[in-house]
Amino acid sequence: MANYGYEDGMLVQVISATDTALGQMRTLNGQVVGISGQLPVVNNSTSGVKLSGLLSDWTTDYNKIVSELENLNTKAQALLTTNRNVEQETGSAPQ
Repeated sequence: MANYGYEDGMLVQVISATDTALGQMRTLNGQVVGISGQLPVVNNSTSGVKLSGLLSDWTTDYNKIVSELENLNTKAQALLTTNRNVEQETGSAPQ
């Protein structure tokens, strides 16, 4: 049933895709954090300082991306729940 223009199947796909993306982002961030922890030890030069700045940008961007993915996921889950509640309350009556 399509409530609010969104099919349940599409919402399930959005939820699954955002869950997958969040997992991938967290894995990638773990790798970036691991490398950035080694940076001061192996590259204490001008290029190391620049790279450190870029890693700081990564942290800001990462947090923003994860927050937006979580927000999208939460909204899709809420809409899916609403769709299913409406469907249950109406008994899937034809419209």
